[in-house]
Amino acid sequence: MLDDSRSLVPSVDSLRRHLPVLVLVMLIFLMGVIFGSLSVKVLPGSQKAELAEDLMVFFRGFGGAGQGQVGGAAASRQALYNNLKTILLALVLGLSVIGAPGILVLLFLRGFVIGFTVGFLVDEMAAKGVVLAAVSVLPQNILIIPAILAGCEVSLAFAVALAQDRLSHKRVPIYPQFLFTVIVSAGAALLLVLGSAVETYVAPVFIKLVSRYLL
Repeated sequence: MLDDSRSLVPSVDSLRRHLPVLVLVMLIFLMGVIFGSLSVKVLPGSQKAELAEDLMVFFRGFGGAGQGQVGGAAASRQALYNNLKTILLALVLGLSVIGAPGILVLLFLRGFVIGFTVGFLVDEMAAKGVVLAAVSVLPQNILIIPAILAGCEVSLAFAVALAQDRLSHKRVPIYPQFLFTVIVSAGAALLLVLGSAVETYVAPVFIKLVSRYLL
């Protein structure tokens, strides 16, 4: 029993395998953020104006009698569904091995969305956009981003370990890697639920306070 419990703890070699994968995951995500922020500059003026109007409606809605909070709650539920779907898809892609590059695509797209959102707010509203981005994007993403990175990293690392086991003469202990991947993915899912709660109940309070003075 003791040996089984120890087998669930990643070895030094396993941690060494995780480090380059973690660096790769963070770089891909960061590239997505950078490209997302830069893409704002090439967005046509008509689309910028339309998006800016939608954002104004969104932020001003928090000043109404609960209408913004109701809409925000619905949006956060959809965001939670999408986040959990991302973790599950990353796990499936990692287990399939051949789909592992898709994990990097997921990471890039998540970074792109965040980079575009923050970049658009700053580009359209300058200092006010920085403040609005801080209160509307930052609170929940303090939990959501680490969860996404952790879930994608362990899934990609498992795919690498499984590929090494199949392609090289050196056997890699797969069962502990699998359990570790599932446990971390479950923890990431829990973080996503907490992040969704922050997005539903905490971020709207900040947005409402800030919107009164900035808009």
